[in-house]
Amino acid sequence: MLLRIPKLALACAAALLLSPAAGWAHFIWLVPQAADNGAQVQIYFSEDASPDDADLLKRLQGIQVWQLTAGNEPRVLELAKTEKSLAAVVPAPGIGDSLVVAAHDLGVLDRGNNVFRLKYFAKSGPAAGAKAWTSIDSSKQLRLDVIPQFADGKVNVQVLFDGKPVSGAEVKASGPGLDDFEATSDAQGRAAFAASQPGTYSLRARHVEEVPGELDGKKYPSTRYYTTVALNVAGQPVAASLPDLPEAVTSFGGAILDGSVYIYGGNTGSAHSYSRDGQAKVLRRLPLKGGAWETVAEGPGLQGLALVAHGGKLYRIGGFTAMNEKGQESDLQSQASVASFDPKTKQWADLPPLPEARSSHDAAVVGDVVYVVGGWQLGGETDQQWHSTAWQLDLAAAKPEWKPLPAPSFHRRALALAEQNGKLYVIGGMQEEGGPTTRVDIFDPKTNAWSQGPSLVGEDGMTGFGASAFATGGRLYVSTIKGSLQRLSADGAAWEVIAETPTARFFHRMLPVDEQHLVMVGGANMKIGKFEKVELLNVQALPAATKN
Repeated sequence: MLLRIPKLALACAAALLLSPAAGWAHFIWLVPQAADNGAQVQIYFSEDASPDDADLLKRLQGIQVWQLTAGNEPRVLELAKTEKSLAAVVPAPGIGDSLVVAAHDLGVLDRGNNVFRLKYFAKSGPAAGAKAWTSIDSSKQLRLDVIPQFADGKVNVQVLFDGKPVSGAEVKASGPGLDDFEATSDAQGRAAFAASQPGTYSLRARHVEEVPGELDGKKYPSTRYYTTVALNVAGQPVAASLPDLPEAVTSFGGAILDGSVYIYGGNTGSAHSYSRDGQAKVLRRLPLKGGAWETVAEGPGLQGLALVAHGGKLYRIGGFTAMNEKGQESDLQSQASVASFDPKTKQWADLPPLPEARSSHDAAVVGDVVYVVGGWQLGGETDQQWHSTAWQLDLAAAKPEWKPLPAPSFHRRALALAEQNGKLYVIGGMQEEGGPTTRVDIFDPKTNAWSQGPSLVGEDGMTGFGASAFATGGRLYVSTIKGSLQRLSADGAAWEVIAETPTARFFHRMLPVDEQHLVMVGGANMKIGKFEKVELLNVQALPAATKN
């Protein structure tokens, strides 16, 4: 199917093509942007991946644009004219798990003694490093294809023609902190350039096919192919340091209440070494408007617990206690205890315990109801029972009691649970069978039903292990063990990596300060160990957060 913008007089189009003012250094660029109705792609005719003279868009009459998703047929996208571009809405799964490509044949051009056929291609997709760039085949739509890969601050590209590497192709790139880069592809069709700063990089490749032909009665000796890629390299969000934790801790509960960060419990000992002395037994608070960490209450030693805030109080749910002394054989016992804490009285009050002991779970509040999903029950060195239940407790009820949710179709622990638009998102974790996963499941309290959502962006399941999630500013965010900060698309159809966190951590807590900021507390890194560092992230400062 051929997509067309409104028809123009052929004579006018020919004049534009041949006019020196049209600018022969202009190319087609596809630039993804967030929008109120979901993901969009802006289509520019410009020197790089930015808007130019809107009149030049007339040259794009007859352009073809597709959305490519693994395992599905290409989807033709409808175009609409905006003030500075053509625009296409990208349906589910949006940009996160798909590519958008375009093809345009400008026909035979005569530039004095130089006659040639000119074909333009363009390509865009999720942030650099996402799986879609290498897992989705775009060679059928793009005779000249460019596949970018990103690692260690460098973009490595491979230029393909008819699906095969092409040597000697001209490769050019520009972007933040990058002077105009020029190279030719090697025997494997490869070239590389530095991309150490966040932002959008404009990449293009050129290949000439010395095969004569004829089109519309015009003969040509060769065809020039150009392909562009608008590649977003995610950066670190603007970060400010808050006071360090008094001691490094992982696997704790965390919540925001009345302008303060609260954390309870957690593992303060070495990794995979558990004892009474290695478990925190205190509730700590950090006022976000200034001040230092302070201990406001004590309680049982717990880790792998959940902590939520609601109605001016904190609620501590489950977790496990190490019954053994340091150096002794581990004796880990999951707990069913639930308690509320009132900052005004600084007192704990017991609530109905969980129907079964539980740890390595998570909890979230929707309205007045707290939900608990995931986890297992530990009962000593080897006794482990994965839970197939999930529960809800109405915190506003005169006599709160735990009520079951429909049984989830999964058994997972070390997961994240977050609320977004009245629904619960169960994110990642470790499966009873199959190891770590990026899977996301959704529970809708209104329909009382489960559904499966889009998986996190990641090459392996470890991305979802020990992650932390929370919503702010109307969007849901996840921070992962790999250091990626991912955001759910506005339509809920896909995740997109929008930044790399300053410190890659897992078994931490990421909590919302306000609509623009998230705070990262505690956790660990497999190479470095536990963190005392506390960071405040400004998610609105990210390039990918810009709306059209």
